[in-house]
Amino acid sequence: MSSAPRNQISTEQIVKSANQIKRQKSTLYETTFKGLDDGTIYRDPAGWKTRDGVELQKDRWEQYNQPVDALGGQSIVEKWNSLQQKGFSLGDTTYEIQKSLDTGDWTLPLDIIPEAFVVNPGVTPMADLMTRVTTQDDEVVATPITADPEPTFGLEAGDVGEDDSGNYEYEYEQPDYDDLSYEVKGLGMATRLSDKLILASNNLRNAESTQEMSLMRGMQKKMEDQIIHGTDDTQGGDADGWDGFADLADGDGTPIDDLGDPDDLTAEDVEERTREVIDEVEFNGAPAEDIAVVCDFDWHKLLRDAITDRQRYGDATEEISAGFRTLVYDNTPIFKSDRMERLNDIEADETRNTVYAVNMDSTYLSMLRETTVNPLANLGPQERFAVDNYGTLTAEAPEHIQTFSVTTPE
Repeated sequence: MSSAPRNQISTEQIVKSANQIKRQKSTLYETTFKGLDDGTIYRDPAGWKTRDGVELQKDRWEQYNQPVDALGGQSIVEKWNSLQQKGFSLGDTTYEIQKSLDTGDWTLPLDIIPEAFVVNPGVTPMADLMTRVTTQDDEVVATPITADPEPTFGLEAGDVGEDDSGNYEYEYEQPDYDDLSYEVKGLGMATRLSDKLILASNNLRNAESTQEMSLMRGMQKKMEDQIIHGTDDTQGGDADGWDGFADLADGDGTPIDDLGDPDDLTAEDVEERTREVIDEVEFNGAPAEDIAVVCDFDWHKLLRDAITDRQRYGDATEEISAGFRTLVYDNTPIFKSDRMERLNDIEADETRNTVYAVNMDSTYLSMLRETTVNPLANLGPQERFAVDNYGTLTAEAPEHIQTFSVTTPE
């Protein structure tokens, strides 16, 4: 792979229709998750669903570094680097590896390259830390239990419920289920690299090659936007994308309350509302240890101020499974995302959701394909390739997502 200035990234979108995704779902899945079963948790850095955390991408990267007989004893990484150093295009390099491996569906997954995958939970915590699960379907169906069966007192002889023989007749009860479905959608962009830049690149793992890192950061930021804001394009989401927290909160996108003018919020107000949004998720059935909060930078600062005013000693941070430290309040990690508009930056007469509490065990990303490089046909002395992924946010219990909104005065 080669480097290029960040401003050479194109915003040209690569879009597949729902019918195309349906027809190509097997191929899309195999290019990234070959060998993994449907429903496999392949990335869970914070341990939301696995407790100890899972990073199968690291294992896949190690596999890419193992010698392969079909490649003359070279690893896939070594073969890619050697072909790139010889001046092969991205398309030709991909084709040569496909031919050697006797497969037509091999492409380069960016998410397994350590130098390309930069985790920055201070910027995009949901996209970086949310559990990712494989799916082989173009539509993910969740069937959560909405009501538990209710047992009946009165098993003693002589009480109600006996048949003619004096035997007790049990009341038959079944749980109530809900059918929820989430459509997998594609997200991607195309970019161009000049031949000069390609030939100047050393190899796939060149730490100075910022193009791949920049592409990954762009994808992660867009994923963060969609996870949080969903189809609400007034808050940063995309109406053509999948539903996010803003759409799913409390089952229909309804905030607990609108807090009014954000300028009137004090540190004590923010602390109280943070506890309330956490409690609401727990009241709806989420285990306390599975809840996380994501908010804008100003909300986060006010919460820190409240904690500091009350407790001027001690440490309100804690290291979680992903290996970094974060603010913890009522045993709940509090993340700040720069993809949420700051309280102080909301324009007049606008309503914004400013904090979310989420059950991270029942809310996760279902991925048909992870972020992958796809060479495109060349037009002139330039390399053209696309970077895309296919997935959706799955919420098994939308009521386990709660939010507060604020509205600025005119």
